[in-house]
Amino acid sequence: MTDPDAQLVRIGRLAAIARGLEREGGYNGAKLLRAALDRELVRWAEREAPVGMPAAIEATASVARELAEGGYPASFVERVSAVPGVLRDVGTIRLSDAPPARTCRVCGELFLGDDVPLQCPTCEAPALSFREQLPVWYLEHAEPGTILAELATGPRRVGLAIAGRGDDALDAAPEAGEWSAREVLEHLVFAEDLLATRVPRLLDQDDPDLVAWVPGEGAPPTDEGTAATGEGAAALFDRYRRLRESSVERLRGLDEAAWGRAGRHPEWGRVTVLSQAAYFARHEASHLAQLVAAAEGRLPGARAIPAG
Repeated sequence: MTDPDAQLVRIGRLAAIARGLEREGGYNGAKLLRAALDRELVRWAEREAPVGMPAAIEATASVARELAEGGYPASFVERVSAVPGVLRDVGTIRLSDAPPARTCRVCGELFLGDDVPLQCPTCEAPALSFREQLPVWYLEHAEPGTILAELATGPRRVGLAIAGRGDDALDAAPEAGEWSAREVLEHLVFAEDLLATRVPRLLDQDDPDLVAWVPGEGAPPTDEGTAATGEGAAALFDRYRRLRESSVERLRGLDEAAWGRAGRHPEWGRVTVLSQAAYFARHEASHLAQLVAAAEGRLPGARAIPAG
């Protein structure tokens, strides 16, 4: 079992030593230590993360009070403090509720919104040194060829995950509160409907105002929604496969300009054909281990190991 206090000390040391190496020009050494730092942070966060939206809301309210007491900028504390209420009342945090956030890589100063100063008022570093914090890793930079290949192979991977499993096995949750394989498929179909709707809109319309919605239904609160269809796993997979093949066919052969066609999204701001394709390819990747494990009646990877 990992000693939490020792792990926190190690996280701090890794960050500090990586910073020192970078300051002295040991960039590749800093790279290695940042990789170790990321490993420690991910594992710490996975173990300590609040479970369920009510717990996450309460934890956010608590940390907002801590940030206020810790001297964080009032504008930043105000935005964090508003998150619990937005989640309770609306269910999703739009860009208007949480504007772009950047930090100075040199001194850590915070900046909110698009009105970015030419240089950091604290350390005088130019704006080029600022790091924008993305809402989710699905939105990181992507290459069209890589994303198209991932989308094209998705049905094969998903199909292999459920192959040879009966409806009872695919409809059984591995543990209380966890999704069954069929429910994971419902979620993937929900996402695939969004992708299949947005790609044509982005390609055929100029600067469309995108919202998270499934054709024929009311707008759900977020791209991370799902729909209880009641359909069996085989029917869900068939619908997912047909939607995905249609989207891949539309994307195949696009030139650079077409991949860059843009629209507006209430959570992400400006999005392109490429960023949306990458978002949904990576979203699927984040659920694939969950699907495979659920089909086998277990939890994925480290989550299946009892604490302690």
